[in-house]
Parts: sequence; structure tokens; C-alpha cells
Amino acid sequence: MGIAVFMTLPGLVILLTLAAFADQLLRDGAPPHRTSIDLAAGTALVRGGRS
Repeated sequence: MGIAVFMTLPGLVILLTLAAFADQLLRDGAPPHRTSIDLAAGTALVRGGRS
């Protein structure tokens, strides 16, 4: 029965939202302090994590 919930559109939205939050918590995403966008030149720079 639980899988049937995620086959509906609202269920899919909930599932994808939870997956996005988990991704941000586990992989650090691309936080704003590591991202810069130059609209005039049309470029975006995303610096990777420290290794």
C-alpha cells in the first residue's frame, strides 16, 4: 500500500522533496558561498569541496 502513495502526483512531490533535503544534508549540495554567477558574461562557477 505504501508504494501506491508514491505513484500519485502529490506522493511523488513529497518523495522528491524528501530526497532533495536528504541530498543537501548528506552531500553539502552547492552552497551559496561556493557558487558565483556572472550574468554579464553568462558564466557560473561552482567550486568543489575540499579534499
